[in-house]
Amino acid sequence: MPSKILLISVNRCATPYVVFPLGLAHVAAALVRAGHTVEMADCARDAAAIEEKVRAFSPDYIGLSLRNIDDNQIRNTRFLANDLCVLTKKIRTLTTAPLIIGGSGFSLFPESLLMESGADFGIKGEAEESLPRLIAALERNIDSRGVPGLVYRDTSGIVRNETKQCADSSIVLPLLPPELAQFYIRESSMLNVQTQRGCAYTCCYCAYPLIEGTAVRPKDPAACADEIERIRSSGARYFFIVDSVFNSSPAHVTAVCEEIIRRGLALSWGCFLRPQGLTQKLMNLMARAGLSHIEFGSDSFSDSVLAEYGKNFSFEDVYNASELARAAKVHYAHFLIVGGPGETVATMREGFENSKRLKKTVHFPFVGMRVYPGTPLFRRALSEGVLAPGRDLLPPFFYINPALQKERIFSLLGEFSKQSKNWIVGDIPEHNATVVTNLRRMGVVGPLWEFLAR
Repeated sequence: MPSKILLISVNRCATPYVVFPLGLAHVAAALVRAGHTVEMADCARDAAAIEEKVRAFSPDYIGLSLRNIDDNQIRNTRFLANDLCVLTKKIRTLTTAPLIIGGSGFSLFPESLLMESGADFGIKGEAEESLPRLIAALERNIDSRGVPGLVYRDTSGIVRNETKQCADSSIVLPLLPPELAQFYIRESSMLNVQTQRGCAYTCCYCAYPLIEGTAVRPKDPAACADEIERIRSSGARYFFIVDSVFNSSPAHVTAVCEEIIRRGLALSWGCFLRPQGLTQKLMNLMARAGLSHIEFGSDSFSDSVLAEYGKNFSFEDVYNASELARAAKVHYAHFLIVGGPGETVATMREGFENSKRLKKTVHFPFVGMRVYPGTPLFRRALSEGVLAPGRDLLPPFFYINPALQKERIFSLLGEFSKQSKNWIVGDIPEHNATVVTNLRRMGVVGPLWEFLAR
């Protein structure tokens, strides 16, 4: 029996820019395919309108997606999970419709968030198959406890089922409501696409393998191009590939880029790349397909720290990848995590000296590593006594190498940024933020960080 389902993106974070809720849009498309009537609401677009949306639509079920637990900033941390709890309690006063939570943030802390939010159910992991199954069971009043990834209450407390990765056939083109697409095009200049799921790398802090699995599952390049073609039809002139690492396979990158070129899609785009396994030929192909911005997950410019972080590449790899991007006239930036395992004052200074070799780039250092349960960093923090056993990690906890102090790290970063303007420490300076805003109003597309060091 078809139902009316309201899906709500809880995320309100607009720094550095708002990001289209792609995961929720994929789930919405799966529900539409199952025959349901679906509407999407977005707190980033208009949080105040959510209550009216609930009243006007009168849904049979409400799904809420939490993408991020917090903003990963060790200073003035914004705890985004609070937004979920506040919203679910408000919705409870408006409707008796079952509330179902999902999203990558929820998947990291499913029991805690189900309990604190007061929602009826949760879906841990991918929901394109599980959510339609749950709703079908509830509609027919049959047992739903076998749904993969289901988080629910019974007499023993909160129960969490094992997750199951979706079949390729379950992942269809995401729903793209025109008014929502126009909001993101206007506010951030871009929409996004995912060309694969899963991450096989072993970065010590990363939650991607926990959320998406360690087996990389590429989408068919033609399906990726279909999605990009629809993004172009919506009026966007830029898209971002949100894969944890786009270049997990040169063959996949080649196939996607060749399909983009074959169709003449002619959009600019950006992606996350690993600074390893790249060639000038592959970089040039990406540039021909429209690549204009690379965000390298470099994490450190010190080899000893990279080894401790589990990165399995060296600074020479970082340098070589940067030079390939520069030769192809592609903007590139490096994102760093300072103060993690193995970091010392000496390695910080080594990293800064190495950064001088990188030309026409910007560096975004983040202090401390956010600890998530189940990661190698979690186990290390326990073994070192940095993390107390049983500590609740839903409130943000950051690992800093015991050999360092947080304020010393910030002091050194301040020293680096004074010597090199392409070290962007903390919030973007007000004058730079104004420049970025003005560029967006002028129609310049992309993340725009290439202007920050000018």
